[in-house]
Parts: sequence; structure tokens; C-alpha cells
Amino acid sequence: MDFSELQNYTSKELDQFKRICNQLLSRTFVVRTIVRPDKGRVNNPDYTFLSIHENAVREYLSVLDWELRKENFNGYYYVVNTDEANRCSLNKNATAILLALRMIYDENQEQLGLEQDVLCTVGDLLEKVVTDYPILSTRPSMDEVKRSLTLLEQHSVVQRIEGKFTQTGCKMAIMPTILTVVSSERLAAVASMLRKEDNDDEEAEEDSSD
Repeated sequence: MDFSELQNYTSKELDQFKRICNQLLSRTFVVRTIVRPDKGRVNNPDYTFLSIHENAVREYLSVLDWELRKENFNGYYYVVNTDEANRCSLNKNATAILLALRMIYDENQEQLGLEQDVLCTVGDLLEKVVTDYPILSTRPSMDEVKRSLTLLEQHSVVQRIEGKFTQTGCKMAIMPTILTVVSSERLAAVASMLRKEDNDDEEAEEDSSD
């Protein structure tokens, strides 16, 4: 591998290069725009840097068995492990929350502008999980909601804008990265599986009470 380009970097550029590589490995995604509570949507300087130094980052990550990919239309970079290692596993509640976020995103796609992210609240999310699309038979606790959304925020699927994840009024942005995390086919398959598990659990409880 030829890393001669790195030798021409300034100290600041080299630090940014290392930070962005670490960000991709730990958070999976780098998005084109981010939301600042005081400024609204702004361009992400990490995305700009990555666009300029894409080849060098790609070469470096390939040595570590990671493939850098780019979603031009929706505006984000992401990495995939070529050995299919380092996958993030979600429990049932976190999976249901992720699916509900994807449903909300789909419902608002026609209103999307260039930013490609969708705004919603924790209350909107819980309504979707239990009422609109009854993926879970009971509402998850707010602690479970917080754990799930914190994990998803760490992987750049959502971005908290205002409030806390334990508050129904908490405002967040659903990032376009959710389209890669949950494909349309995967959405339908997993939602069906979760509903079946809930029905089986309810039938088991009824049988035990007879």
C-alpha cells in the first residue's frame, strides 16, 4: 500500500485523518450534514475532509479489513467489515425502536429536502412502536428507550437535538443512514418476526394461566 500522501499532511490534517478513521470504525457512519441546536443544519467538516481525502482513508482502512462506501444521494460515508465481523447486536426492544424509526423516516421521505434527515420526538417514536404499528405489545420503559437511542446515536442513526431520551418531548433527527442499517426487505421481515414472537408470548401466558 502506498501511504505517501500521508507524509505530506500537516500535523492538523494528520490528526483529523486519524480521528475520522477512528470515527468510522466506532460509529460506522460520517454524514454530510448535522444539526446544531443553535444553528440548525450545517455542513459536517468531517464529511468535507473525508470527501477530499477519500482515497487515502479507503486505502488505510482496507489494511484493517474495512471497506469504505459512499451514499452519494443521501449524503454519508460508511464502513463494512470485509470479514463480516464487529456487528452490533440489538435486543428485542432496541430492534423494535430501530424499526419504528425507519417507519417514521419512510413516512416523511416525500417531505425531505436536501438535508435528508427527519425530525421527530421520543413521543412520536413510542406512538409508532405500540399504537400505529404494534411491534411490541407493551411500551418499553423510558430507561430501555434511553439505552436503545443512545446506542443508535453512537452509531449515527439518530442525533439528539433537544431534551433527554427519557423525555417524550425530546427532539431528535433520524439520519439517512437508517436506510443502510435497515433495508426495506429487512424492515418487513423483522417486523413480522417480532409480531409473531409477541403473539407466541401472549399465547404462552394464556396457557400457563389456564
